[in-house]
Amino acid sequence: MHGRVGNLPARLTGYGEQWQDEDHCVLWAEGEVRQAAIFGEHLRLTRRIEADLGGTEIRLIDRVRNAGFDPTPHMFLYHINVGWPFLDEGARYEMPLRRTVWQSDSVTEQGVSNTEMPGPLSGFVEQVYEHELEPDADGSVRPRLVNDRLGMYFELEYDQAQFPSFFQWMHLREGAYAVGFEPSTHHVQGETAAREDGSMTFLEPGEERLYTTTFRVGRTA
Repeated sequence: MHGRVGNLPARLTGYGEQWQDEDHCVLWAEGEVRQAAIFGEHLRLTRRIEADLGGTEIRLIDRVRNAGFDPTPHMFLYHINVGWPFLDEGARYEMPLRRTVWQSDSVTEQGVSNTEMPGPLSGFVEQVYEHELEPDADGSVRPRLVNDRLGMYFELEYDQAQFPSFFQWMHLREGAYAVGFEPSTHHVQGETAAREDGSMTFLEPGEERLYTTTFRVGRTA
């Protein structure tokens, strides 16, 4: 989202349907984005999107590969926005919170709850948090936005080993009303801090990383 890859066109490499049995059909599409520069990096993002016919989830399978000849820094973040009608006054942002490790100054200045959502607000300034979340026994994390009026929820499922950091983004302003779910490979301080503290990920030539994420909707009990 926040790097050059977010503005590069993708090349569609395939799409179709895969019948796993007579009652289960998976719709899929695949594409590739290349982020490359002379004297710079050559990274390839291969993305596969899957959805079960008649199902309630979308699965994202991403592979990031260093197609160049030099070790290359790699930082990866998803910015997943959810708006109306899931986001509405009274909706709840639920997550298995262990602790909050960082928050923007606007959190204290505005005092707007990050768990109980208000309706659209005039002049709202975005609020951002970095949370440490508690994974399930299988290592997955499932934050969600619950709307009792609709009797439905939106849920994000990701692997904490792949995305050890999680950001909560809130932009509750009139005309741009949304909340964000942002799993990330690195902390909010960014590239310079990651290089300084040794947490920067470097992909060796030919090395790749796999990321599997699910977007899901369901009905509340």
